[in-house]
Amino acid sequence: MSDIAPEQTSLLIQHFVEATSSVLSQIAGTSLQAQPGALDQPTDAATLIQIEISGALEGLCEIAISAAMTAQFAALLTGETAEAAEGVSTDPRAAAAELMQQICGNASDRLRHAFGPLELKLHAAVEREQSTGSRLLIMIPHEKDALEFELHIVRLATVQQNDSPHLPDPQSTPTPAFALPAGGNLDLLLDIELNASLRFGTRQMILKDIIELCSGSVVELDRRVQDPVDLLIDGKVIAQGEVVIVEGNYGLRILQVATPGEKVACLP
Repeated sequence: MSDIAPEQTSLLIQHFVEATSSVLSQIAGTSLQAQPGALDQPTDAATLIQIEISGALEGLCEIAISAAMTAQFAALLTGETAEAAEGVSTDPRAAAAELMQQICGNASDRLRHAFGPLELKLHAAVEREQSTGSRLLIMIPHEKDALEFELHIVRLATVQQNDSPHLPDPQSTPTPAFALPAGGNLDLLLDIELNASLRFGTRQMILKDIIELCSGSVVELDRRVQDPVDLLIDGKVIAQGEVVIVEGNYGLRILQVATPGEKVACLP
């Protein structure tokens, strides 16, 4: 395990900032662009979240949010005013922590695509880690007052490099029954039409529950809102991404994609 290179640190920060912009824009219903800035002194945190990173990257980060910003983030998530978020009707720290969990979920998908298989675990914390590493102020212009929180990279190191992202597919991808020759005839197959579909999640149901389904029934899936959506070609996962709206239609912004060999395996 070696110290992470400066360009990789920049890439981690970039993906976290992009995840912040993406999640907050979806919640606010308008485009919000986050940007990093230098921070010398620790934030007087009312909400402190520790992020353990394991896998292709290994380290520890902290998110610190002041009391005023905690109320602002809670208000953004719940649709209430900041004053109401500070009152008894809402736990602003829990709401702000949920918002940060969504941001970290989005960031983890982007980081997997850049570095390979990794996992982010979030923990509510009371005490800070040693004040080493770099501190950043993530700023998001929003209405009259900007939103901001501290991202503290306590430690971070690379464990391995993986050029192709890992796609967790519950169904194993079968080995193709043919191989294309070197320099091959792939061009002959490029006009083949394949069935593409998006999978938001799955659930096993007993026959009784299926029979009782009616208009208005809600079927809960095994995937959270912030988790990536699967792109399937003829029933096989070849990519994952986030749902977007394109001229009134659903679309998918790709965050992870299968290897060329796995794509070829989808051919009939």
